[in-house]
Amino acid sequence: MAVLVVGAFPGTGLGTAAAQETQQTQETQQTQETQQTQETQPAQQTESNTTAHPGWNRSGENWYWMDENNSLHKGWIQTDGRTYYLDKDGIMARGWKEVDGEWYYFHEDGGMNLGELILDNGMYEFSRNGALVSAQWVENTGGGAYSAGCYDEETQALFDELNEEKKQRYFDQHPDREDDYDGDMHRVYDRNAGFKMDMALNKAAAHRLEAAMAGGYMDERIPGEGTVNDYLASIPYRKNATCLELYIRSCEDESEAFSKVMERTGDRYDSKGDRTYSLEYYRSLGMARGEKDGKQYFLIIMMR
Repeated sequence: MAVLVVGAFPGTGLGTAAAQETQQTQETQQTQETQQTQETQPAQQTESNTTAHPGWNRSGENWYWMDENNSLHKGWIQTDGRTYYLDKDGIMARGWKEVDGEWYYFHEDGGMNLGELILDNGMYEFSRNGALVSAQWVENTGGGAYSAGCYDEETQALFDELNEEKKQRYFDQHPDREDDYDGDMHRVYDRNAGFKMDMALNKAAAHRLEAAMAGGYMDERIPGEGTVNDYLASIPYRKNATCLELYIRSCEDESEAFSKVMERTGDRYDSKGDRTYSLEYYRSLGMARGEKDGKQYFLIIMMR
């Protein structure tokens, strides 16, 4: 059994050629959680009720990796062409996991996902290194709310409300789209019936939120940093795209935050017809949440 233990994520110059070839092969395949090949336990090991041995060991529902010197491994590990992550307690990660500011998905057997992934009504795109890049609803399922995979409970709740509102407005404008759909997968009847979650915008929103809460926010500008377009140009990330940034302050919960979003967008669009303040005008979204003095703050970036 070939094993490569690395201190940082494999695929950033530390992986072997064989591992890279395995990753490239996996990336070409659409991965679903129900794949039979993902249902086995790590490296086909069985539960051990005796002294731990080098390799995979199981205790209860958790799996661990013991190094050759019988020390508990923590961090990334690559074995048998798969990549795994062991947390600070040495427990093998399953499901969604944030590592060093990036989000990854680990199947039930612990293997890190590579390539496209479909879970329930969400479709997720990952980088070559396995980090989450974007998420959206599965096409032709009606749009609306879906799990972003990377948001906490409050942020996900606001994300759900925004997606459901966008879905409602989309089908109000196109009432026959769903009824006219004949099952042809080459057609997409719900193309704009929700927001595509963009991890780059999430990171930008997190940075902007921290700066706004610390230094203030006025006229869509943060002192010393400027507008959201100024910031995106400095990264750079799609610097010429049309964006709308909403800084939502001092909320009791996500429901109040949603009401404030609608005051800033839907009400203005309905009264003045300014499309740049319409949810349905934008395709992608990133957001972040913070807390201060018992209140919740959100920063939302929508991109055309």
